[in-house]
Amino acid sequence: MKTGFQRTWIILITLIIFSITLISIIYAYTSTTQFRSEATFKYLTSSADQTFSASSFAATNKSPTINQFEGRLIISGAPTLVGNYGDMDDLLTGFEQWPTFNVDFVQSDNRLIPVDRHHGFIGNGPWSITAGVGAVWDEASDKGYTRAAFPYTIKENNANCEHNGLATFLFKNDGTISNVHVQNIAETCVFYGFEFYGTLASQYIPASITNKSQIIDRRNREQAFWLPTKPLTELAIDYPGVNLANYGYAIKKETINGYSIAVNGISYISGCNTRYGPHPYCTDKTIGTYSFAKSMHAFIAVAALEKQYPGFKNTLIKDLVAECNVDSRWQNVTVENALDMATGNYTSLENQSDESSDAIVFGYFIPTTRAKRATFACTAWPKQTEPNRYHVYHTTDTELVGYAVNQFLKTKQSKNSQGFNDIVIPIYEKIGLSEYIKGSQRTSDSQEAWAGYGLSMTVNDVVLFSQYLRDFALDDDLLDPTMVREVLTKQTRGLKVLNSDHHYDNGFWRFHADKKTKLAACGSPTHLPVMSGFGGHTNIILPDVIITQLTDGGRYEVSRTIDDVYDNISQKCPAF
Repeated sequence: MKTGFQRTWIILITLIIFSITLISIIYAYTSTTQFRSEATFKYLTSSADQTFSASSFAATNKSPTINQFEGRLIISGAPTLVGNYGDMDDLLTGFEQWPTFNVDFVQSDNRLIPVDRHHGFIGNGPWSITAGVGAVWDEASDKGYTRAAFPYTIKENNANCEHNGLATFLFKNDGTISNVHVQNIAETCVFYGFEFYGTLASQYIPASITNKSQIIDRRNREQAFWLPTKPLTELAIDYPGVNLANYGYAIKKETINGYSIAVNGISYISGCNTRYGPHPYCTDKTIGTYSFAKSMHAFIAVAALEKQYPGFKNTLIKDLVAECNVDSRWQNVTVENALDMATGNYTSLENQSDESSDAIVFGYFIPTTRAKRATFACTAWPKQTEPNRYHVYHTTDTELVGYAVNQFLKTKQSKNSQGFNDIVIPIYEKIGLSEYIKGSQRTSDSQEAWAGYGLSMTVNDVVLFSQYLRDFALDDDLLDPTMVREVLTKQTRGLKVLNSDHHYDNGFWRFHADKKTKLAACGSPTHLPVMSGFGGHTNIILPDVIITQLTDGGRYEVSRTIDDVYDNISQKCPAF
């Protein structure tokens, strides 16, 4: 028989064990349960418009979800619109409306993958929207729903301006779905920026996606090609002496959309911040890169065809583009002349004068059809001299290269052939570039991809492309080796750009690094290949380092960066 003292101790010990167990249960619950204060279940199941930190769109765990998303997501409604900067008066009627969103997704583990990620323009309104790869996860407070989020890109009709955003919602297997909260978080556009935010009506139509396995395989392959990354701050750790103040020094932090210093197979990155905090899907953040297309589309198409059909680059423009065969100004102008912007047809030799004129804005940039754009490109600039004497910057010249490539392919392959679809995209796939870059802005009548601008891509796409060109293009038998060497050589190539420290050749700028940087130690000339895009986008290929800065801040300076690379990372000179 237990004494009162013993019973008291048994009760105390039992209470202690119970308390410890209860505390453990509470701790386990609270450590795995997210008591979120933003984009809550209550918010997503009501009608309200507000903004949240970017972190509220990030997955909080990677456990298997109780619901699986597969089918179509439709979003409609009228979010709150607030202008941030710039003049939106020139936008198309209806710019305040949310664009049509009707997208199929599949789920793979905790990834939410759009079926089509080609970032071209889809639709006829002022905006088009395309989705990126997001995430799916469960939170205990979501009452049996599964939570999803994904990045999106809003593209302006007939332009290369892009606006990054995030969306999130709740769903169940039976098609039950909450409202979708959308929120613009950053711009990649120098002209204007604005907020779309709030809850929109949604519809989830569960359906079996027949090519689901191929979609997942393509995403897996894409991820396998991602370069390993480190924060830019670690560059100074891995290469002592590096002064980070020399990297992106000319760009305001808020205007950096993507930044990379790639060395020894590692991409040291920054530029993932947004006005609402770090982008939770930065790897899938896309940027409209404007004239990078002159190098990444037009050059690739010409160099690939020159490899397959030697002599193609010497074909006359007038023989391939009917709109140019109307008078004598294109009599001796070859495809390569147009790629070099050395046609002899121009109004002014002053750098960028023709490109910034009212004539090109209203005659070329605003029209949407090939009929109008090609006619302008062929007839706008009077003949002043013979080809290959002066460089005059014309995006219209590069557009003609694209039309010439398309027509040449029709005679060699089929009437439906197009250079971007049938020549460029297969090369992108071999390089390992993303699905996003396989879209392009196109003419509204003939659906021909613009050759001079119109691409959308990730930072990894830019770095991978440059690395391929530098390290593999001479050996893989895809491109004409002579044209590749002309891009990579430090020797003088192309024509001098007046009032500039550059030449221009094959769709690439050629920076006089021997005149402006410590690469003068490599001898004169030492010219570096540069991709340049409107707004400040810059990519420079060095023998051991690739510098990429994507910005809408309007600044291009990189000389201090090249000097710091030379002092602290690599003094290797271009090979030939």
